[in-house]
Amino acid sequence: PTPAAAPSQYLSGPMSGSVGGSMGMSGTMAPTTSVAGNDDYENEPPLLEELGIHIPQMIAKTKAVIIPFGKNLDIEPHILESNDLAGPLTFCLALGGELVLTGKLHFEYIYGFALFGCFGMSLVLNLMSPKVDAISPWRVTSILGYSLLPVNVLAAINVFIRIAKCGTIGFILAGICIAWCTIASTRLFEQSCEMRDQRYLIAYPSILLYTSFVIITIF
Repeated sequence: PTPAAAPSQYLSGPMSGSVGGSMGMSGTMAPTTSVAGNDDYENEPPLLEELGIHIPQMIAKTKAVIIPFGKNLDIEPHILESNDLAGPLTFCLALGGELVLTGKLHFEYIYGFALFGCFGMSLVLNLMSPKVDAISPWRVTSILGYSLLPVNVLAAINVFIRIAKCGTIGFILAGICIAWCTIASTRLFEQSCEMRDQRYLIAYPSILLYTSFVIITIF
C-alpha cells in the first residue's frame, strides 16, 4: 500500500497558486472597499435634503407670507421657483388639526379646495404668462400653500374664541385674513412669474380660493 499523502501535498501545484492568489487578492481589496464605502457615506446629503425638505427655503417663504413687503420679498429666484411642498403640506395638516379641535372634520374639504384651486390657478397663470416656458403646477401649489398661513392663524384663534359668534369683529377678522392671504400669494406670483401687470387678475381667483378656506374655518 502506498503511504497517505501529507496534507501539504493537497495544496501543491496550480490549485495552491490559485487559492493563494485569491487569498492575496481578497486581502488587498478589503481595505479599498471599506475606504470607498466610508467616502460615500460621508458625501451623502442630509436626510431632509433627500426628502426634498429645505429648512432655509421654508423660513424664507414663510417670512415673505408673514410680511409680504420690503426686504422679505427679496428672495433668490431659485427659491421662488422651487417646488417645495413640505411647507404647504404642513400648513394644510395644521389647518385640519385646528379644525378638529373645534369639532370639525374637514380634511376632504381642504384637500378638494386645494386640489381644484391649485390646478385652476395654474391654468389661469399659464394663460396670462408672458413667458414661453410653462409655469409648473407644483410651483403654484407651493406658493398657494405657504400663503395659507394666515388661515392657520385664524383657525387657531377660532379654537379659543368662536369667530362666527363675534358678529362684526368676526367678519373683520375674516376679511383681514382673506386680504392677507391674497396679498401674500399675489406678491409671490408677481415676482416668481414676472407678472406685475397682471397682479389684479391674479388676485381675483386668490380671493375666491382663500374665502373658501375661511368659510370652512369659521362656520
